[in-house]
Amino acid sequence: MDDRFSVKPKPPSKNAIMTLFSYLIIHHQLLLFLMVPVGIRGEYSMRSEQEILNTLLKNYDMRVRPPPVNTSTEGAVNVRVNIMIRMLSKIDVVNMEYSIQLTFREEWTDPRLAYEHLGFYNPPAFLTVPHVKKSLWIPDTFFPTEKAAHRHLIDMENMFLRIHPDGKVLYSSRISLTSSCPMRLQLYPLDYQSCNFDMVSYAHTMNDIMYEWDPVKPVQVKPGVGSDLPNFVLENITTNTDCTSHTNTGSYGCLRMNLLLKRQFSYYLVQLYAPTTMIVIVSWVSFWIDLHSTAGRVALGVTTLLTMTTMQSAINAKLPPVSYVKVVDVWLGACQAFVFGALLEYAFVSYQDSARQNDRAREKAARKAQKRREKLEMVDAEVYQPPCTCHTFEARETFRDKLRRYFTKPDYLPAKIDFYARFVVPLAFLAFNIIYWVSCLIMSANASTPESLV
Repeated sequence: MDDRFSVKPKPPSKNAIMTLFSYLIIHHQLLLFLMVPVGIRGEYSMRSEQEILNTLLKNYDMRVRPPPVNTSTEGAVNVRVNIMIRMLSKIDVVNMEYSIQLTFREEWTDPRLAYEHLGFYNPPAFLTVPHVKKSLWIPDTFFPTEKAAHRHLIDMENMFLRIHPDGKVLYSSRISLTSSCPMRLQLYPLDYQSCNFDMVSYAHTMNDIMYEWDPVKPVQVKPGVGSDLPNFVLENITTNTDCTSHTNTGSYGCLRMNLLLKRQFSYYLVQLYAPTTMIVIVSWVSFWIDLHSTAGRVALGVTTLLTMTTMQSAINAKLPPVSYVKVVDVWLGACQAFVFGALLEYAFVSYQDSARQNDRAREKAARKAQKRREKLEMVDAEVYQPPCTCHTFEARETFRDKLRRYFTKPDYLPAKIDFYARFVVPLAFLAFNIIYWVSCLIMSANASTPESLV
């Protein structure tokens, strides 16, 4: 064929080659994207969590504790604990217990649950899997001081489990407990109470489980907790690890949280100390009443004594029967002694007055008999005419004279006893108050640390 009629193809342009090359790259990336499983794309989905969880639990045995991560604890599982106190209420002195609501958190490492080496693309930061709690190994922690407890199940159980890529497990649960707190009431109502909250493994010894507090913040307190109690205020919270439980089955690791509670004194100042002081002062009125007003002085003394006895019974009804003496017992006993002393003082004064009245009556009868004998002996004795006083008037006693009479020491012994009692008894009560309050403040200051309450 003639070369004149042959058509030679033109070479492709540079722009066409670049367009074709870009199309092939995009098409190849699209095919790769469609071929990648949904569970391992850039953003993980629920399917990826399911695949990771199924892989972790496929050969997992919850009956066996996790293997040791390192040899620092000689093969024991290291369980790190921290607590958030949500509520503190109902501190019962009679039953020696208190109620507490807290969020209890435990953290440990289980290498069998690590999924960072399983080859999943962009795995989640952690898995929140509360419903697999019964399929995982969890420390068997219990609370030795607990009397009653329950978990919160409304609307669902208030707990969660988190599994991190390196196998670290975080278990958190909201629980309410009524815990015992042996109280020392020697300084009541100026006392401090130290309540221990212990956590111990029930079945695993220290060779299997070692507990430790979170080094950053072992105990958190919700704002307002401890300051809204009716009779106490939360003074301090301390943590330590010196409560290892030694039994005939082995030694079990333990953690202890100590709550230092200070009793609020303002209530007792208004309801106890002020009324009893007023009753004692009222009993002193008897010293200023005429010693011959028997009905008034006896009624006042008996009334104040019965009132003190009633108040003492009401106060002791709010406390447990203990074998030692409390500072409030010293106060109530002293007040009752002052009131009873005022009643005894009048009994003594009345006895002395009666004895002297009898002596005067005998002396008067003897004088009358003597005069009668003298009259019989006098034959020509002159009749005595007393001076006329029909036109004389008695001067009216002024307030100043009455006041001077009250503060002037009489010569009559029963009245003299009343006179001294008006000043000696108040001064004795004042001295008792000084000694009492100084001693209480010193003892209360010494008892403000948990070490002194152990």
